[in-house]
Amino acid sequence: MIKLALYKSLNSFDLDINLHLESFTIAGIFGPSGSGKSTLLRCISGLEGEQSVYINDKSVHHLPTEQRGVTLQVQSCPLFPHLDAAGNLAFTQKHCFNRQTDLTEQKVIDALELHPLLKRNVQSLSGGERQRVVFARTLLAGQKLIILDEPFSALDWPLRFKTLSTLSELAATFSIKFIIVSHSLKELLFCCDTLVQLNNGKVINHGPSAQVAKAIYANNKQTPLSLINFQIITFDEKYGVYLLKLHKSEQQLFALPSAVEQGNKLILECEQISVSAEMPLNTNNSNVLICTLHSAELIDKTWQLTLDVDGQSLYCLLSPRVWDQNNYKVGDTLYATIHNLE
Repeated sequence: MIKLALYKSLNSFDLDINLHLESFTIAGIFGPSGSGKSTLLRCISGLEGEQSVYINDKSVHHLPTEQRGVTLQVQSCPLFPHLDAAGNLAFTQKHCFNRQTDLTEQKVIDALELHPLLKRNVQSLSGGERQRVVFARTLLAGQKLIILDEPFSALDWPLRFKTLSTLSELAATFSIKFIIVSHSLKELLFCCDTLVQLNNGKVINHGPSAQVAKAIYANNKQTPLSLINFQIITFDEKYGVYLLKLHKSEQQLFALPSAVEQGNKLILECEQISVSAEMPLNTNNSNVLICTLHSAELIDKTWQLTLDVDGQSLYCLLSPRVWDQNNYKVGDTLYATIHNLE
């Protein structure tokens, strides 16, 4: 639980936040540049004084940063230049006290697959490699609340998703709570159960990630992303694809490794999804899911359909002509074809 009552006068606006996050594992902070996201993190961690901060029902605003049980990883967090990557991790493990988790160097190295980087001079690391080593060092500080400011912006998307999947696994295994700031709603949706939207120093929305993200997409006239959870069944060596199964309905999909190995979620653009009232017969794409039309909304001259499959939402777009021709109704059973998975 985190409860905040923050006020700070900034250059272009006042940070004025009253926020109570009762239950979360990974909370995302989203908003445009200059909306107060980084200052919010500094207030929670104790780098901005005279603020009201409660963590797990205990007031910590009177405590210095090192006594709050919080680790803050800022955007440009430096590594020790005279040590290699392994030396940076060992230094943290040796000098950070009052650890609340039993994460060891080896566990972190294995989880983040850092073995090829350990003997590298940190000056030779790419931006993405540096961010992974910095994150490993943050984990080794051993705190149960970790705050990350744009932690993986230098990673390409496949590696970023893979790292976020590892973060989610660590959160579950070691009971760590994370707060992540990012400019990317895609990144936050992938791993966060809770979203907080900031603008001009104020919280304008917060709650379950899917709910807040849908409002953000609608207000900004953006097409939403679909995130579908799955379990891997088998890998077909002959065709080089994975057979996936949805958790509840047990419907199956086939996907290339590039779509699967980033984690246990598929991230789908609206343009990848088409719908029909009948099961497609003459198609080379076997990735068809039976769905229910949950809602349909005309947004900026395009119909946006929300489909329910396995208790999860799929979003697709239809032109007014196609919508009128098909006369779909809420509650109809529809067939969603997923393109470009294999």
